[in-house]
Amino acid sequence: MKDLFPGHFKESEGHLREVWDTSLFVFDANILLNLYRYSDTTRSEFLRILEKIKNRAWLPHRAAEEYFNNRLSVIDQQEKSYDDTTKSINSLRSDLENARQHPFVSPGTMDKVSRVFEELCEELKNNKSVHTARISNDEIKDAIASIFENRVGSPFEKDKLEELILEGEERYKQKIPPGFKDGSKSSDSEVFVEKCRKYGDLIVWSQVIEKAIESGKGVVLVTDDKKEDWWEKFKGKTVGPRPELVKEFKDRTKNSFHMYQADRFLELARENLDEQVSEEVVEEIREVKRRDKLAYKRMREMEYLKRQKIEMGRLFEELNRSKHRMMAYEEERHMLQQRMHELEAMRNDMRHHKEHLLREDIDHPEYEHIVKRYAALSEEYAQVRHSLESSSMKQQDIQMKMMELEKEVSHRMKIIEQENAADS
Repeated sequence: MKDLFPGHFKESEGHLREVWDTSLFVFDANILLNLYRYSDTTRSEFLRILEKIKNRAWLPHRAAEEYFNNRLSVIDQQEKSYDDTTKSINSLRSDLENARQHPFVSPGTMDKVSRVFEELCEELKNNKSVHTARISNDEIKDAIASIFENRVGSPFEKDKLEELILEGEERYKQKIPPGFKDGSKSSDSEVFVEKCRKYGDLIVWSQVIEKAIESGKGVVLVTDDKKEDWWEKFKGKTVGPRPELVKEFKDRTKNSFHMYQADRFLELARENLDEQVSEEVVEEIREVKRRDKLAYKRMREMEYLKRQKIEMGRLFEELNRSKHRMMAYEEERHMLQQRMHELEAMRNDMRHHKEHLLREDIDHPEYEHIVKRYAALSEEYAQVRHSLESSSMKQQDIQMKMMELEKEVSHRMKIIEQENAADS
């Protein structure tokens, strides 16, 4: 049973130790990028562990690409974090200095608080400058380059990437991990690099499998990706890697696959590599992960809200077009009704004239012409009446459509209002 469903069973302690002694340690881009979010102490500890295992460390080419593509953005995010913290401190200081709001704060206490605030802001400013300097002189990048020297995979050729894109389309439709959570990302661009972005996780996974086949080793993948196309989750808790991933890896490589987030990786490094890793370091990594999770959740909420607003715009445009069509049909119906009244009046006149001629002289020379004219008017009257009925039906359809659109607009407006209320 374990052979058929390997992803549903835990490894024994003895086998786990063997895994740590023989497997390749593969790192995702987010692990490297999170090094910029750690304190100096935690970063040093993490890099020390990487240095310890670097002979078996490996980086997929796609992960290295994503690291370099996102490095400056992460540095920029951290700079903004320093600025936001400084603004919060200054805002609190301003509130405390307002005696009308805080009459209980004595001048002596305010002097002490102000000095602490000054020290805090100065330290934040200095730390920010160190962080900003990494844009052009990045010791973290240099440390990563040293550890992974000659330990980065080769890029896939374009033909291989095109095959993966086609494979990825089908896998994502069938919700086969990893990467299907990125299925909503647009891949309509004519730029090939941008087309690949949607399938980044699948490219990483394929490169990991190829490396495992080439080396004949099992893999320990370390990633801080939180999506459910990597992890099996139950009631909000992470159970482990998706069983489908474990099985696919074993079927294709005949080896074992393990996956950990950064904090669990350090805990197991402490147990299996006999390394000293402080609990404070592990807890800081967890805190960064929690903040990142909240930021990711907020980003998804913002993306959802943005999509709602875009959809609202589309609905309003469609509603406006429907209103214009309604006006056009209303005008058309008015013209058709007028024409029907005109034709009805003309037919009545013809009928009276025809009846008069019949009473006077059935062989009157105008009689045949009047009969033909009356028939023509009746035919046109029938056509106009049919057009009026058709126009009325179309108008009713548009009215129903407008009611549906207005209902949808109202529903989405409530969603946006709820989101805005939750933010305030």
